[in-house]
Amino acid sequence: MKYYDQHLHTYLSFDSTETFENYLDKGVEIFVSTDHFDLKNPYTDFNDDVPDYDIYCEKLAELESKYKTRLLKGIEIGVVPGQEETIIDFLSQRTYDVKILSIHQNGKIDFMDPIVKTKLKLDVATEYFQQMDRVLESFPEGNILAHFEYGLRQLELSAKELEENFEPLLIKIFKKAITREMGFELNAKSFVNYHNAELYRYAVPLYRSLGGKLFTLGSDAHVAQDYQLGFSEMTALLKENEVKQLVVFQGNERFMTDLPE
Repeated sequence: MKYYDQHLHTYLSFDSTETFENYLDKGVEIFVSTDHFDLKNPYTDFNDDVPDYDIYCEKLAELESKYKTRLLKGIEIGVVPGQEETIIDFLSQRTYDVKILSIHQNGKIDFMDPIVKTKLKLDVATEYFQQMDRVLESFPEGNILAHFEYGLRQLELSAKELEENFEPLLIKIFKKAITREMGFELNAKSFVNYHNAELYRYAVPLYRSLGGKLFTLGSDAHVAQDYQLGFSEMTALLKENEVKQLVVFQGNERFMTDLPE
């Protein structure tokens, strides 16, 4: 089995208009979309952004008759403390192969909102990582920890500042993810588009030093042209840290695959 992109968005996400067909026309062997689930989302005036599961299943059934690609189901779950019970109830009634766990917002602002730039960056980063730590403790779902530095994208925080101010908290977070046997995602949107490769060059060896062995690559594509964005650069970083395989999740099973070329 070749590794395939495990972080992709379609028109079932509030922030994408991309079609399934544009991804599948690339001739991929296995495909999984991971559309956004975010309750009371500040990004959309506090609406509940929930991908319609029935429409999702109907679309995949339609595509199965047209493509040879193996189609899996995925979701990206944004979690704010206090929402856990509602989200767990939603997930318990639906089946997904891949469940990405993300911290996007705190119930008041999204960490990508422009107002973040007016705040003290260490305060924002502290709140962001404390929320991630709490969610990993209180929310049992999720097999991939996505873009660990999403909340830092607007802060221009260096790897040195990350180490000096947050390493003890990051160690707590990483240990929880490792204990849960989650995949640690290298996120291409962060790595390439937001120029946060330096933060991953710090985080990957730290994760490895704590016993972390499971890694994933995710383009976080919102348009099909970004499928497997940055995979060569992120693969090179993993090789530098003696990571030889990636993990893929398919329901209750996981498989190890070779790094992409």
